[in-house]
Amino acid sequence: MLKTLTKAVLLATLALAPAHASAAAPAGPIKVVVYLENGVGGARAQQYLDRLLAVVAKEAGFSAIESRYVTREAAALEYIAAEKPAFGLFSVGAFLALEEAQKLAVVGQATAQAAGGGQYFIVSKGKDLAACKGKALASNHLDDARFVEHVLFGGAMRLADFKATPMQRPVQTLKAVTRDEAACALIDDAQKATLASIDGGGALNVVWSSEKLPALPVVSLPGADAALVARFQAALPKVCEGDGKAVCADIGIQGLKASGAAPYAEIIREYRGKDLARP
Repeated sequence: MLKTLTKAVLLATLALAPAHASAAAPAGPIKVVVYLENGVGGARAQQYLDRLLAVVAKEAGFSAIESRYVTREAAALEYIAAEKPAFGLFSVGAFLALEEAQKLAVVGQATAQAAGGGQYFIVSKGKDLAACKGKALASNHLDDARFVEHVLFGGAMRLADFKATPMQRPVQTLKAVTRDEAACALIDDAQKATLASIDGGGALNVVWSSEKLPALPVVSLPGADAALVARFQAALPKVCEGDGKAVCADIGIQGLKASGAAPYAEIIREYRGKDLARP
């Protein structure tokens, strides 16, 4: 729950914090979409976000604020199409899947403690990756095979090398291996951090690690004009100062900064690359 709130609250705070820019605050509501695939929290995360946004709106002088926290692509696309949000916070995989079609432009980066999705691992009771090949690979991160094969695996492996076994929940993925329902599991850093708290988790070994991914991308959508983007970017380094300092500490935000697309150029290239040649 904390990890989801960290991400969801982060974007809302970023998008709406005062930037002390010369441009006047927009008269209408600023809309924000937070899309974290496989995220948790649901209605509770949205309620927490709404309470914080009421405070931010007062401090920023905005007339109104609207936001939507979603964990599925269909819901994100529905909100984007209907409400035309100006800004968004996406997990890296979600960003790559929608970046080109939705014209997402990176305007900042958000680093959060144990946020999940920063690095991926394959864990097993075995000692090496060879023990996983041809056997059940449980994971709740299998929705986008291109992301897994092109970005995480870097073209070195394919899901067809395993018996890919989709899971619905993070803990379910781990338990599939501890209960010998799967030989291995593809997990992220947040799941890895919980291994010690899972019955049998201490018996799992990391047999493969992905490269570390960039921080969570903060983006603008076509609904944001240049003046609003400039105001937004100027606010990023200031969000965790003053009244926001305690909020950032409470929800585990480590750093915010303005950014362009450069930190994501390589993974965008990998994701958009041609289908991997089969061996």
